[in-house]
Amino acid sequence: MAYWKSDDGTQIYYELHGRSGSEDTMLLLPGLLGAVSAQWREFVEPLAKNYRLLHVDLRGHGRSENKAAGLLPDRMVQDVLGLLDHLNVDSVRISGYNLGGYLGLMLHLFEPRRVRSLIMHGTKFYWTPEAAEQMTQQLDPDRLGERAPAYASQLAVQHGAARWRALVRQAADLVAYLSENGLTEEIAFRAQCKILVSVGDRDELIPVHEAQRLSRGFDQGALMVLPGVHQPIQSLGLMPMLQVMQSFHR
Repeated sequence: MAYWKSDDGTQIYYELHGRSGSEDTMLLLPGLLGAVSAQWREFVEPLAKNYRLLHVDLRGHGRSENKAAGLLPDRMVQDVLGLLDHLNVDSVRISGYNLGGYLGLMLHLFEPRRVRSLIMHGTKFYWTPEAAEQMTQQLDPDRLGERAPAYASQLAVQHGAARWRALVRQAADLVAYLSENGLTEEIAFRAQCKILVSVGDRDELIPVHEAQRLSRGFDQGALMVLPGVHQPIQSLGLMPMLQVMQSFHR
Protein backbone atom coordinates (compact mmCIF):
# COMPACT_ATOMS: atom_id res chain seq x y z
CA MET A 1 0.00 0.00 0.00
CA ALA A 2 1.56 3.25 -1.11
CA TYR A 3 1.01 6.59 -2.85
CA TRP A 4 2.70 8.21 -5.83
CA LYS A 5 2.34 11.92 -6.62
CA SER A 6 1.59 12.89 -10.21
CA ASP A 7 2.94 16.02 -11.85
CA ASP A 8 -0.16 18.01 -10.87
CA GLY A 9 0.20 17.03 -7.22
CA THR A 10 -2.48 14.35 -7.24
CA GLN A 11 -1.80 11.42 -4.91
CA ILE A 12 -2.41 8.09 -6.69
CA TYR A 13 -2.96 5.05 -4.49
CA TYR A 14 -1.48 1.70 -5.50
CA GLU A 15 -0.69 -1.72 -4.09
CA LEU A 16 2.04 -4.20 -4.97
CA HIS A 17 1.55 -7.90 -4.38
CA GLY A 18 3.33 -11.11 -5.22
CA ARG A 19 6.84 -11.80 -6.44
CA SER A 20 8.74 -8.58 -5.77
CA GLY A 21 11.78 -9.79 -7.70
CA SER A 22 9.81 -10.88 -10.76
CA GLU A 23 10.23 -8.97 -14.00
CA ASP A 24 6.78 -10.18 -15.09
CA THR A 25 4.32 -7.55 -13.86
CA MET A 26 0.55 -7.67 -14.22
CA LEU A 27 -1.40 -4.45 -13.88
CA LEU A 28 -4.98 -4.75 -12.62
CA LEU A 29 -7.16 -1.76 -13.52
CA PRO A 30 -10.62 -1.23 -12.01
CA GLY A 31 -13.55 0.17 -13.93
CA LEU A 32 -15.36 3.51 -13.81
CA LEU A 33 -16.57 4.13 -10.23
CA GLY A 34 -14.56 1.10 -9.11
CA ALA A 35 -11.74 0.78 -6.60
CA VAL A 36 -9.03 -1.72 -5.73
CA SER A 37 -10.79 -2.34 -2.43
CA ALA A 38 -13.57 -4.14 -4.29
CA GLN A 39 -12.63 -4.98 -7.90
CA TRP A 40 -10.27 -7.81 -8.97
CA ARG A 41 -9.79 -8.49 -5.24
CA GLU A 42 -10.35 -12.25 -5.31
CA PHE A 43 -7.86 -12.60 -8.18
CA VAL A 44 -4.96 -11.03 -6.30
CA GLU A 45 -3.86 -13.97 -4.14
CA PRO A 46 -3.81 -16.64 -6.88
CA LEU A 47 -2.22 -14.36 -9.48
CA ALA A 48 0.41 -13.15 -7.02
CA LYS A 49 1.90 -16.65 -7.00
CA ASN A 50 3.24 -16.13 -10.51
CA TYR A 51 3.30 -12.37 -11.06
CA ARG A 52 4.31 -9.13 -9.48
CA LEU A 53 0.88 -7.52 -9.24
CA LEU A 54 0.27 -3.80 -9.46
CA HIS A 55 -3.23 -2.72 -8.38
CA VAL A 56 -4.13 0.96 -8.91
CA ASP A 57 -6.99 3.24 -7.89
CA LEU A 58 -7.76 5.48 -10.85
CA ARG A 59 -7.59 9.24 -10.38
CA GLY A 60 -10.50 10.43 -8.25
CA HIS A 61 -11.45 6.88 -7.30
CA GLY A 62 -10.99 4.96 -4.06
CA ARG A 63 -8.04 6.36 -2.16
CA SER A 64 -6.64 8.35 -5.10
CA GLU A 65 -7.07 12.12 -5.26
CA ASN A 66 -7.91 14.27 -8.25
CA LYS A 67 -6.49 17.79 -8.34
CA ALA A 68 -7.89 18.33 -11.85
CA ALA A 69 -11.32 19.80 -12.59
CA GLY A 70 -12.68 16.52 -13.94
CA LEU A 71 -11.78 13.13 -15.37
CA LEU A 72 -10.08 12.85 -18.75
CA PRO A 73 -8.79 9.54 -20.16
CA ASP A 74 -5.47 10.95 -21.37
CA ARG A 75 -4.71 12.31 -17.89
CA MET A 76 -5.58 8.95 -16.32
CA VAL A 77 -3.30 7.10 -18.72
CA GLN A 78 -0.47 9.52 -17.94
CA ASP A 79 -0.99 8.74 -14.26
CA VAL A 80 -0.46 5.05 -14.92
CA LEU A 81 2.58 5.65 -17.13
CA GLY A 82 4.10 7.94 -14.50
CA LEU A 83 3.56 5.32 -11.82
CA LEU A 84 5.20 2.65 -13.98
CA ASP A 85 8.20 4.93 -14.47
CA HIS A 86 8.33 5.58 -10.74
CA LEU A 87 8.38 1.83 -10.05
CA ASN A 88 10.91 1.16 -12.86
CA VAL A 89 8.48 -1.17 -14.63
CA ASP A 90 9.42 -1.45 -18.28
CA SER A 91 6.44 -3.51 -19.44
CA VAL A 92 3.22 -4.95 -18.08
CA ARG A 93 0.46 -7.39 -18.82
CA ILE A 94 -2.85 -5.61 -18.25
CA SER A 95 -6.17 -6.96 -17.06
CA GLY A 96 -8.70 -4.16 -17.13
CA TYR A 97 -12.39 -4.10 -16.35
CA ASN A 98 -14.74 -1.64 -17.98
CA LEU A 99 -12.91 1.72 -18.22
CA GLY A 100 -9.74 -0.06 -17.05
CA GLY A 101 -9.66 -2.08 -20.28
CA TYR A 102 -10.13 1.07 -22.35
CA LEU A 103 -7.29 2.82 -20.53
CA GLY A 104 -5.12 -0.26 -21.02
CA LEU A 105 -5.69 0.00 -24.77
CA MET A 106 -4.87 3.71 -24.72
CA LEU A 107 -1.70 3.02 -22.75
CA HIS A 108 -0.55 0.53 -25.38
CA LEU A 109 -1.30 2.99 -28.19
CA PHE A 110 0.63 5.73 -26.34
CA GLU A 111 3.64 3.52 -25.60
CA PRO A 112 3.37 0.18 -27.47
CA ARG A 113 6.42 -1.38 -25.81
CA ARG A 114 4.93 -0.99 -22.34
CA VAL A 115 2.05 -3.45 -22.84
CA ARG A 116 2.83 -7.08 -23.59
CA SER A 117 -0.76 -8.34 -23.52
CA LEU A 118 -4.17 -6.91 -22.66
CA ILE A 119 -7.48 -8.29 -21.42
CA MET A 120 -10.44 -5.94 -21.83
CA HIS A 121 -13.36 -7.30 -19.83
CA GLY A 122 -16.74 -5.60 -20.00
CA THR A 123 -15.26 -2.62 -21.84
CA LYS A 124 -17.64 -0.34 -23.72
CA PHE A 125 -15.99 0.90 -26.92
CA TYR A 126 -18.89 1.82 -29.21
CA TRP A 127 -21.11 4.63 -27.94
CA THR A 128 -24.24 5.73 -29.77
CA PRO A 129 -25.74 9.08 -28.75
CA GLU A 130 -28.70 7.17 -27.28
CA ALA A 131 -26.49 4.85 -25.19
CA ALA A 132 -24.40 7.77 -23.93
CA GLU A 133 -27.50 9.77 -23.01
CA GLN A 134 -29.00 6.83 -21.15
CA MET A 135 -25.77 6.24 -19.23
CA THR A 136 -25.31 9.91 -18.29
CA GLN A 137 -28.89 10.00 -16.99
CA GLN A 138 -28.17 6.97 -14.83
CA LEU A 139 -25.05 8.69 -13.51
CA ASP A 140 -27.02 11.29 -11.63
CA PRO A 141 -26.20 10.98 -7.92
CA ASP A 142 -29.65 12.06 -6.74
CA ARG A 143 -31.41 9.65 -9.05
CA LEU A 144 -28.95 6.92 -8.19
CA GLY A 145 -29.46 7.45 -4.48
CA GLU A 146 -33.22 7.07 -4.89
CA ARG A 147 -33.28 4.09 -7.27
CA ALA A 148 -30.24 2.15 -6.04
CA PRO A 149 -29.60 3.15 -2.41
CA ALA A 150 -27.49 0.06 -1.72
CA TYR A 151 -25.16 0.91 -4.62
CA ALA A 152 -25.02 4.55 -3.51
CA SER A 153 -23.99 3.40 -0.04
CA GLN A 154 -21.31 1.20 -1.60
CA LEU A 155 -19.93 4.17 -3.54
CA ALA A 156 -19.85 6.23 -0.36
CA VAL A 157 -17.80 3.53 1.35
CA GLN A 158 -15.37 3.06 -1.55
CA HIS A 159 -14.83 6.71 -2.50
CA GLY A 160 -15.79 8.67 0.60
CA ALA A 161 -19.13 10.00 1.79
CA ALA A 162 -18.07 13.57 1.02
CA ARG A 163 -17.01 13.04 -2.58
CA TRP A 164 -18.89 10.14 -4.19
CA ARG A 165 -21.59 12.41 -5.59
CA ALA A 166 -19.03 14.65 -7.31
CA LEU A 167 -17.28 11.57 -8.68
CA VAL A 168 -20.52 10.24 -10.17
CA ARG A 169 -21.09 13.58 -11.92
CA GLN A 170 -17.53 13.50 -13.26
CA ALA A 171 -18.13 9.94 -14.46
CA ALA A 172 -21.17 11.14 -16.41
CA ASP A 173 -19.06 13.87 -18.03
CA LEU A 174 -16.41 11.28 -18.89
CA VAL A 175 -18.97 9.06 -20.64
CA ALA A 176 -20.16 12.04 -22.66
CA TYR A 177 -16.55 12.88 -23.54
CA LEU A 178 -15.78 9.32 -24.67
CA SER A 179 -18.91 9.14 -26.79
CA GLU A 180 -17.83 12.24 -28.71
CA ASN A 181 -14.02 12.21 -28.49
CA GLY A 182 -13.08 8.60 -27.76
CA LEU A 183 -10.81 6.36 -29.78
CA THR A 184 -11.82 5.69 -33.36
CA GLU A 185 -11.53 2.23 -34.87
CA GLU A 186 -8.79 3.52 -37.16
CA ILE A 187 -6.66 4.46 -34.17
CA ALA A 188 -7.64 1.57 -31.89
CA PHE A 189 -6.92 -1.09 -34.49
CA ARG A 190 -3.30 0.02 -34.74
CA ALA A 191 -2.72 -1.98 -31.56
CA GLN A 192 -0.14 -4.72 -32.04
CA CYS A 193 -0.15 -6.60 -28.74
CA LYS A 194 -2.27 -9.64 -27.91
CA ILE A 195 -5.75 -8.45 -26.90
CA LEU A 196 -8.56 -10.53 -25.44
CA VAL A 197 -11.99 -8.90 -25.53
CA SER A 198 -14.12 -10.51 -22.83
CA VAL A 199 -17.86 -10.01 -22.39
CA GLY A 200 -20.72 -11.72 -20.60
CA ASP A 201 -23.58 -13.02 -22.68
CA ARG A 202 -25.94 -11.17 -20.33
CA ASP A 203 -24.03 -7.89 -20.27
CA GLU A 204 -26.58 -5.07 -20.05
CA LEU A 205 -24.22 -2.49 -21.56
CA ILE A 206 -22.29 -4.33 -24.29
CA PRO A 207 -24.00 -6.52 -26.90
CA VAL A 208 -21.95 -9.55 -27.89
CA HIS A 209 -21.86 -8.39 -31.52
CA GLU A 210 -20.08 -5.18 -30.41
CA ALA A 211 -17.43 -7.15 -28.56
CA GLN A 212 -17.01 -9.40 -31.58
CA ARG A 213 -16.59 -6.42 -33.89
CA LEU A 214 -13.96 -4.94 -31.59
CA SER A 215 -11.98 -8.17 -31.22
CA ARG A 216 -11.92 -8.82 -34.96
CA GLY A 217 -10.42 -5.39 -35.64
CA PHE A 218 -7.22 -6.16 -33.73
CA ASP A 219 -4.42 -7.99 -35.56
CA GLN A 220 -3.93 -10.21 -32.51
CA GLY A 221 -7.44 -9.99 -31.13
CA ALA A 222 -9.53 -12.75 -29.59
CA LEU A 223 -13.04 -12.90 -28.18
CA MET A 224 -14.36 -14.66 -25.09
CA VAL A 225 -18.07 -14.78 -24.26
CA LEU A 226 -18.80 -15.84 -20.70
CA PRO A 227 -22.16 -17.53 -20.07
CA GLY A 228 -24.42 -16.08 -17.41
CA VAL A 229 -22.17 -13.04 -16.78
CA HIS A 230 -23.63 -9.54 -16.46
CA GLN A 231 -21.85 -6.16 -16.69
CA PRO A 232 -21.01 -5.70 -12.97
CA ILE A 233 -17.68 -7.32 -12.15
CA GLN A 234 -19.29 -8.97 -9.14
CA SER A 235 -21.01 -11.19 -11.70
CA LEU A 236 -17.61 -12.45 -12.87
CA GLY A 237 -16.61 -15.55 -10.95
CA LEU A 238 -13.04 -16.52 -10.18
CA MET A 239 -13.36 -19.45 -12.56
CA PRO A 240 -12.91 -19.71 -15.45
CA MET A 241 -11.60 -16.13 -15.65
CA LEU A 242 -8.53 -16.86 -13.53
CA GLN A 243 -7.49 -19.73 -15.79
CA VAL A 244 -8.06 -17.57 -18.86
CA MET A 245 -5.93 -14.74 -17.42
CA GLN A 246 -3.12 -17.11 -16.54
CA SER A 247 -3.03 -18.82 -19.92
CA PHE A 248 -3.59 -15.72 -22.07
CA HIS A 249 -0.96 -13.59 -20.33
CA ARG A 250 1.59 -16.41 -20.15
